[in-house]
Amino acid sequence: MSQLELMAAQVALNKAGATGSKAITGTSAVTPADGYYFFALQAMAATVVAAKTDVTGAINADLTTITSIPAGAIICGKWSSITLTSGQMIGYYAKG
Repeated sequence: MSQLELMAAQVALNKAGATGSKAITGTSAVTPADGYYFFALQAMAATVVAAKTDVTGAINADLTTITSIPAGAIICGKWSSITLTSGQMIGYYAKG
């Protein structure tokens, strides 16, 4: 991804209410900061999701059924917790 594409993606995230992010690594559940949820997940490497917790009322894709999410993929939804089997992601915050 070019620098211009990265900058455009950040502008889009800012306009969508993104207020920060958190690295999602390892195999333990990762949650956003208090009062926030993850509204976008970006795979930084090929990633496999072991478990996810949707925000109440959200209708999200079941990420645990995907064999491997490719590096660079961005998935939008509303999650309060993500657990990985392998890989790395960045979880972008939105106010809950």
